[in-house]
Amino acid sequence: MKMKKIISILTAAMLISVMQLSAQLDRSVAPEPGPAPKVELGGYEKFTLKNGLRVILVENHERPVVSVSLNFIREPFVEGDKAGISGIFGEMWGKGTKKRTAQQISEEAEFLGTSLGTSSGGLGFSTLTKYLPNMMDLMTDVLYNPSFPQEEMDKVIEQTLGGLQMSISQPSYVMSNITTATVYPKDHPYGDIQSEETTNNITVADCKAFYKKYIVPSEAILVLQGDINLEEAKELADKYFKKWKGKAVEKIEYAPIARPEGIQVIFSPKDGAKQSTISMMTPIDYLPGSADALAVGIANQIYGGGDFAAKLMKNLRETKGYTYGAYSSISSDLLSGTFESSADVNGNATDSSFIEMAKEMNAMLAGDFTQEDLDKFKNIYAGSFSRSLESDATIARYAVMTERYGFPDDYYATYLQRLEAVTLDDVKAAVAKYFDPANQYYFVVGDPSVLEGLEKLDSDGVVVKLDYLGRPIKEVDANVTAESVMNKFLDFYGGRENILAIKDFKVVNQMTYPGYGVITTTITSIPQSKMFKMTQNMGDMNLATIVRKGASVVVNQQGQIQEITDPAEVEGISSEFAMLHSEAAVEDYSTYSIEGIETIGKRDYYKVKNELEGVTLVDFIDVETGERIKTTMSAQGQTMDTIYEGVLESNGIKYPKKMTQMAGGQSMTTETVSFEINTGILPYQL
Repeated sequence: MKMKKIISILTAAMLISVMQLSAQLDRSVAPEPGPAPKVELGGYEKFTLKNGLRVILVENHERPVVSVSLNFIREPFVEGDKAGISGIFGEMWGKGTKKRTAQQISEEAEFLGTSLGTSSGGLGFSTLTKYLPNMMDLMTDVLYNPSFPQEEMDKVIEQTLGGLQMSISQPSYVMSNITTATVYPKDHPYGDIQSEETTNNITVADCKAFYKKYIVPSEAILVLQGDINLEEAKELADKYFKKWKGKAVEKIEYAPIARPEGIQVIFSPKDGAKQSTISMMTPIDYLPGSADALAVGIANQIYGGGDFAAKLMKNLRETKGYTYGAYSSISSDLLSGTFESSADVNGNATDSSFIEMAKEMNAMLAGDFTQEDLDKFKNIYAGSFSRSLESDATIARYAVMTERYGFPDDYYATYLQRLEAVTLDDVKAAVAKYFDPANQYYFVVGDPSVLEGLEKLDSDGVVVKLDYLGRPIKEVDANVTAESVMNKFLDFYGGRENILAIKDFKVVNQMTYPGYGVITTTITSIPQSKMFKMTQNMGDMNLATIVRKGASVVVNQQGQIQEITDPAEVEGISSEFAMLHSEAAVEDYSTYSIEGIETIGKRDYYKVKNELEGVTLVDFIDVETGERIKTTMSAQGQTMDTIYEGVLESNGIKYPKKMTQMAGGQSMTTETVSFEINTGILPYQL
């Protein structure tokens, strides 16, 4: 009873206090926020070994897990005619040591329930505490004793070349290359463009030279996170890294990158594209840790930094309907910062989109934003920063950034205080310093039909045309016509008269369908009577058969039979299956046009465009030989590239040996396994 009475008295006292406080508060007025606190980032320790290796420790003993990463703070350098060496080295680094093969490295890590990752920027792993010694032995074997085996190099080069071939059809890849070629000199680290040629130049010796020059302790930061204390961290660092030696990398100074003078439009063709990938970009002098960094970030967010209320998004998406999304970004860098606005827009709105981007940038310069905008992004930044501190990985990343860029030790601890101090005038000053709509590069990857509108935007009216690797597109000789190019094409594949005189042919090709198996397609034809038979089989199972013997075409798909009698449909199907090189039958080339010359690899190709009903075809035909290397087909807003490699020959007629079709980031390759001409096939054999 006594205890209950004491509790009742205390409760009553608390209620009285609350009531008195409520009587004093004016609920109609929001309370004044208190000053932003100095953030406690969470403990991390750091120390440096005598060889220059910097070590950062973030302790967390809640779980028996330790993460170890060795991060190389490599200065950018010019890769030149071996552009891509950094990435190739990163792939090769973990492919074998003097005592372990790539498979053994993978299996040992997998046995311990983890994996060892490598890149040109470092290597690392995450493991249970009890397995830390095992993984350190494995990691340091890779660190100190890489072997760079030739057989693994061959695989990496082949995979890289395959990736580059796929990338050619991706607007983002082309955009990156034309930006690089335009903005940065070739003797600048950011002026490198990786191609098939530069990739093929890279050797095992280059990987070894890269390793010797750049994998040195003075260029590295070792980060230890998790279930390990300071004493253990120092013991680990001494045991595994104390004897590591290497010469510091020489620092090279590069000239600053200047902004363009006026508006310079740079275009690269993606034939048949219904959308244009666009970028309004300029280099800026904006260093990591700049005093105005927070004001710059907020200015960018108001303009187009990703929020649906940003000016670019509201204008180009909601008001104009040009795109699903328009964004901007400002990036700091020790050599050259960048300010970019980008979008994928409807082709017929390409020039208008740039006009609207510049309009919104001018609105920013005129101060068309409010205190409410500033407060909104301050709150977003504060919330995002506070949430990020819940992760040990973030704390480690902040520590690495502090070391990398020489930030003050309290740079992140005072983040919220500096954020709170940003004023509307600070944001206006940042806009005045970095927003420059009158001096910009306008980059476009799209169909050539958009060029006329772009010429009106360029300050001197001349649009620079670059290919997918950022090289100038060559002009076509005035005497060259679409018909002359197509005749050269037909001559390469056997000659118009010989192709039209083919009595019969049989083609067998195979395509591996991932997850299913190999599909074999056999086409047998008597072209002059337009009779043919096409079968598709997977092993012993027939998937489809298409036959024409008279005026109709019969389609049999696993027992589902359809007879096609419409003359136009029958002729369309027959032209696809009954003829080789149907271009030989073309008598009128009025629908054909030459769209320019494009360099692929080391060879030049005419781009011959043919407009059909709802379909656009662009053939890339070798200027010297007439061989076709690629066809781009566009229909109903979709685009597909077919890449041709090599030929088979029978009785003087040539046929592609390998065809790779690429669309929507996917690819499928067909190999021709046999090709026969004029073997005496009779109609009853179809």
